[in-house]
Amino acid sequence: MIKRLIAMLAATALLAGSIVFYYHKTGTRTDGVYYEATGIRPDAAILTVNGDAVSAEEYFYWLDSVCEYLASSLNAVPAFSAALTEDMTLGQYAKADAVNTVTLYAVARQMAREAGVTLAQEDIDALDAQRAQYVAYYGGEEIYAAQLQILGVTEELLRSIDEVPYLYNRMYQQFADPAGKLYPGEEALRTFGQEQGYVTAQLLYLTAEGLDEEAAADMKAKAADYATQLQAAADKQSTYETLAAQLGLTTSEAGLTFSAADADAALYQAVAALAPGQVSDVIETEGGCYVALGMEPNYASLAEVLFNIRLQERQDSAKVEYSGKLYDSIDVTAFYTALYEARAALMQQLAGQS
Repeated sequence: MIKRLIAMLAATALLAGSIVFYYHKTGTRTDGVYYEATGIRPDAAILTVNGDAVSAEEYFYWLDSVCEYLASSLNAVPAFSAALTEDMTLGQYAKADAVNTVTLYAVARQMAREAGVTLAQEDIDALDAQRAQYVAYYGGEEIYAAQLQILGVTEELLRSIDEVPYLYNRMYQQFADPAGKLYPGEEALRTFGQEQGYVTAQLLYLTAEGLDEEAAADMKAKAADYATQLQAAADKQSTYETLAAQLGLTTSEAGLTFSAADADAALYQAVAALAPGQVSDVIETEGGCYVALGMEPNYASLAEVLFNIRLQERQDSAKVEYSGKLYDSIDVTAFYTALYEARAALMQQLAGQS
């Protein structure tokens, strides 16, 4: 039950909520399974990111999630003292990964705050509906509240996490929309795409997987026929869509935007050489054959890439300051063991009250 709830909630958390929380340096609360497991008050400021405090409760939520993920991946209780690399144990990795996540959360909150981006009413309505689904899934408000107790978080913090996909989408929309207040401009996007080597094309793909030599030759001949049809077509987009439908490919009028790091070298080089509206010859790769129709840059795709790069840059350059006494006291093995025991005791207590 615990792992299922954690997985369900974590799946909705991309970056961060839009609420800024303020915390006492050492905290005042003495409630919750995280406090029982660590002795650290959940409202203590365990670290700051660019001056914004991150509570122990939020940090432990993500440390807990990392530990659960590792346990699920290993199908066993992780040996957190074991060496992961020459310089890092598994426990140190878990602590660092949780720091990385809360840092990303913090800079996302800061970006939204600085840009004046907030959730729309439809986002709030969707969040309310999502909460109602959780309540229905667990069989009512009382059981849902008990599950939050077992998880170890307040509903306020959980709400801020569940806001993330909506807040992220609102910021991205403002960045990608030419009328949005965060839009960097078409020229900036074009320059970015050129500097980073992004190309855009419509692609036809015929796989070579599982084909013998004769069948592979037939596949190449079919690809050559498709290339000839597309090259001769007056309406190349319409012809491309017809051919793609024959191959069972999903199409988009915007095409596919990618860089050299995202594609086979032969495919990338062939597409990079195409002018908009120009059709390639058959492009042979290890996995099969492509035919490409060159297109104008897809500014929406470039905007998405650039937005995430800027968010990553904010995360990488963020100033993280630790509450050394609190953060350094966290031993992941002890945390995971004590948390399991605290949850088991709480579940037994709650079962006795029902």
